[in-house]
Amino acid sequence: MGVFTNSIATFLAPIKHYLDDESVSEVLINGPKEIWVERKGKLVQVPEGFHDEGALQAAVRNIAQSVGRRIDAENLVLDARLPDGSRIHAVLPPSARKGTTMAIRKFAKAADLTFDIMIKYGTLSPAGAEFLAMCVALGKNMIVSGGTGSGKTTVLNLLGGLLPAHERLMVVEDASELQIKAPHVVCFETKPANVEGKGGLTIRDLVRSAMRLRPDRIIVGEVRGPEALDLITVMNTGHGGSMGTTHANTPMDALVRLETLAMMGDTTIPIAALRRQIAGAVHLVVQAKRLHDGSRKISHISEVLGVDEHGTYKVQDIFKFVQTGIEPDGKILGAMQPCGNLPTFFEEFAVNGHPFPKEKFYKEGAVPSQAPATNTTTNLSQYSPAQIQALQAAATKAGMTLEQYHKALVLQRQRQAAQKAASKKSGGEAA
Repeated sequence: MGVFTNSIATFLAPIKHYLDDESVSEVLINGPKEIWVERKGKLVQVPEGFHDEGALQAAVRNIAQSVGRRIDAENLVLDARLPDGSRIHAVLPPSARKGTTMAIRKFAKAADLTFDIMIKYGTLSPAGAEFLAMCVALGKNMIVSGGTGSGKTTVLNLLGGLLPAHERLMVVEDASELQIKAPHVVCFETKPANVEGKGGLTIRDLVRSAMRLRPDRIIVGEVRGPEALDLITVMNTGHGGSMGTTHANTPMDALVRLETLAMMGDTTIPIAALRRQIAGAVHLVVQAKRLHDGSRKISHISEVLGVDEHGTYKVQDIFKFVQTGIEPDGKILGAMQPCGNLPTFFEEFAVNGHPFPKEKFYKEGAVPSQAPATNTTTNLSQYSPAQIQALQAAATKAGMTLEQYHKALVLQRQRQAAQKAASKKSGGEAA
């Protein structure tokens, strides 16, 4: 790889110092003479440029050759990576009207990614970070959702690095971007078909292969096609703690997006059954967002509770970013706050040796009082067989017995009723 590394560095000489500059997160090339760089979420045009269109195309073809891909008159688009792991996407003329257009997205080094750094920059709260770390340890399935450039890959890198050392992780990507540091990681990358249309490997092919190679967990770098169904299957077949990313603006949208992508293939699964599979497979949605000031935040950490009687996904926010203001220079003020909802799998924390105080799920001073024990008796005779079946499914998903789950559910309803009563009382006193 050293030969290609030196060759690529030579061809990309006009922008090499920007690729080495840690303050630059992305380099955008709109033809040989127009180059922009992103620093702290803001784009700035720079004076450098390539000698001509031929020099720029030579650089792109050299990159394609280094990763075994093709870009030519018949294949005008390239999705690849640089030797340092940066992602590159390029489009050649005539589709690119200004000349060869390219975006190089750099990623923070995996070794430098820590929750402490994310907390320092206000990306998430200490309690949110601790909660995610424990959910990874408990093997909860997660989807990291967000828009382009919101930091999904960075978050997935961080979460993947928290896996227990004894577990075997299989990573499947279109173009390798993840830099997960763990003792036992196997990485797969798709392969395009040759000129005869043979020899290609899709993400679906690789996910199915990964399932036969004794994985503990599987990570799909980005779900953007019918492989969504394969990831859901992975999550539902005993590979707890599997993860993936997808493009969506809210946790609810992320589930709908998975549903839409899963239906793009040749599946004949009824929509109601597919929704139940998705709701049963995904435990948490971690929503990443790039704000107007260029900062990146974890805007939601939400639990998926299943589907209601109308087939609509049920989601409850556990932590959420709340904006409190904006500074004169446009910087957004705010912090991640708990939403007052106890996750249905809360009891698993203590049982598995990961105690997590209940107080961290509530705003300071808003912890509901403990309900009397006499009000939490497990009386299931009031439910119909269909309701019992739904409760049992939810209890199984939460890793609890039916009685434990019902008791936790009653407690949560009592807390919500107490909060509602207190809110009404304070409102009346104010009036």
